[in-house]
Amino acid sequence: MNVLYELFCMGTAPSISESEIKNANFQQLLSKTMPSAKQIINDDHLKQSVTARMKTVVGAKSHSASNTIRTVASMFDAASQACEFDRERCMLEWLQTCVTTAVEMALAEANGETIKPQKQPDPEEPFVVEERGLRYDRIGASDDEYVPSGEEDAVVPAAPSKKKQNGRKKKKKEEEDQLVPEEAKGASAFISRGAGSKAVVKYFTQQQGGPSSILSDGYYARSYFFPSKDSFNSFISVLNSAKKTIDVCVFAMTDDDVADALIDAKNRNVTIRIINDNQQAAGKGADAVRLQADHGIPYKTDNTTGYMHNKFAIVDGATLINGSFNWSKGARFKNRENIIITNIPECIKEFQKQFDSLWAEF
Repeated sequence: MNVLYELFCMGTAPSISESEIKNANFQQLLSKTMPSAKQIINDDHLKQSVTARMKTVVGAKSHSASNTIRTVASMFDAASQACEFDRERCMLEWLQTCVTTAVEMALAEANGETIKPQKQPDPEEPFVVEERGLRYDRIGASDDEYVPSGEEDAVVPAAPSKKKQNGRKKKKKEEEDQLVPEEAKGASAFISRGAGSKAVVKYFTQQQGGPSSILSDGYYARSYFFPSKDSFNSFISVLNSAKKTIDVCVFAMTDDDVADALIDAKNRNVTIRIINDNQQAAGKGADAVRLQADHGIPYKTDNTTGYMHNKFAIVDGATLINGSFNWSKGARFKNRENIIITNIPECIKEFQKQFDSLWAEF
């Protein structure tokens, strides 16, 4: 039956040679070998060569617990993409769950951690963690990836009713009121929507920062720190000022207030491009997928086990925002973060070059 299945239901698998995998990196090795797995398994010499190369590329990677899990996930993703039918993909997805669970338990035991059975979360409730009396959704292992509970999934199959939406907004507002320091509450734009780069220059040279932030020839460089209402207001004002373009390259993007600013800009015919970390884009509360699906704002991600960890944006080719600040509620309200807003041409030129390079690569 299996022979008939392969003959009539599956296309011919591509062949592979030793020369093709000799200098392949990790991702290339996965993409080249997965579709040719049968040939590799049935050829002992080729199998040894591929195995040796795999040991080399995996050996060059970080073996931290989190990176090991990401490496395993990349292997399963490559295998899933090589599958012909959904039943194989489902089997691999379940196998990935089993393997990942076993690896996580082994890593925990190796680190001397006590392994306790975990209570399964209620599917109707967000998965949250508690820290210093505050509750957050956890979508990853680093503090960058915390957002206040109440965030919704990045992709929603159908719009909820207005009554349900209002209930969620009320609950979300109550949770954020408990979370946010008094000095960080509130948000308003200091620059009118679509005002353009000249209005930004006027604001940062005449109304913000004083002499220390003003350079020669109308240039400025202004530093901001979080959590702070004024810092966020200045940040969101620059996005709101956009007339022509916004290029965003940011690791985590889960703050709906920031997403709304991008939607508003899109509705003013501003051209927007987003680069996001692939794992973050797939996480709970992530906005990039939703912005593309619902509003036609294109996004791209890396396809690596490392992080696309940049956090910068270029507005109208004239204003740069750069720093540690993720576009998330955790970064906005909880973390100690920073950004610099500047119109120094050389800085903008270098960051634009990097953005365009990543956009072409991804």
